[in-house]
Amino acid sequence: MGEQTLTLGKAWAVYDRWLEDPRVEFSPEPRQAEANFRQATEPFADKAASKWIGDCWLLAFAQATHSRLITFDQALYEFARKQGHAAVRPI
Repeated sequence: MGEQTLTLGKAWAVYDRWLEDPRVEFSPEPRQAEANFRQATEPFADKAASKWIGDCWLLAFAQATHSRLITFDQALYEFARKQGHAAVRPI
């Protein structure tokens, strides 16, 4: 993201403004999310935690909500497809 990246403090400020928007609401995590997350992280069980933790969570959440995962990340796209999930990578 280069120069468009925010400091953590600025990112929290954006998040706080976003929460003030009446169109924004939180929903509880789907019941199946944790089981899907554990399953998604299984191939990495003997590796140090890395960016894959976040990627696995995105995949698990998409699966639990019966949503299609859309990502620009080629590695996440390939991992999702390998796991049998209908992922989309916009071109």
